[in-house]
Amino acid sequence: MTVGMLRAMVTSPAPIDIPPSFAVHDPAAARSRGGLAEMPTIVATGPFDDLSHAEQIAEAFTLVRQCQTAQLVLLGTGRRRTAVFRRTFALGVGADVHLIRAIPASRWSEMVAAADVVVPSVASQRAQLLDVLAVGRPVVAPVNPATVSLVLPTSAGLIYQAGDVSALAAALLRILSSPALQYGMACRAAEVARRDPLTMRMQ
Repeated sequence: MTVGMLRAMVTSPAPIDIPPSFAVHDPAAARSRGGLAEMPTIVATGPFDDLSHAEQIAEAFTLVRQCQTAQLVLLGTGRRRTAVFRRTFALGVGADVHLIRAIPASRWSEMVAAADVVVPSVASQRAQLLDVLAVGRPVVAPVNPATVSLVLPTSAGLIYQAGDVSALAAALLRILSSPALQYGMACRAAEVARRDPLTMRMQ
């Protein structure tokens, strides 16, 4: 897929209702605290155990970089995490990929908060996806029962068919290129997590 075709897939978003009196933490402030550069940021969360998904993240990030400046943060463990890193260097964008090694559990949400958009692990279950949404960040996730039930009906992010690198890249670009869409989805994400029965039981 060409850069022009990717740009064409980034359509103007429809207005999103934002809950009143709802504040989403500033990702720029979180990036500063985390020692990251101030630029559009994609955070991919682990575990990174699926080789094909790891390579797809690298290739999608490369397509995004052909259209705009951005950085990719790999947050979490997994034996395939270094595959993302190696692949991005092979594709010429590795300088803007950051591996966050072991951090205290208390800092996990801080690093997610540095994102403009989050790509959850393909291994993420409902609880892990709720953890991301609770930080107030939109997600771009493959179609599965958890993402369809949590993300799609509420506009808390975008979903794509697993394995479709062009669709993943286009979804990332759509959110990164529209601050209004990004903010609206972030608000919806946090609201979904707050109201979910699983979250309420854990609280």
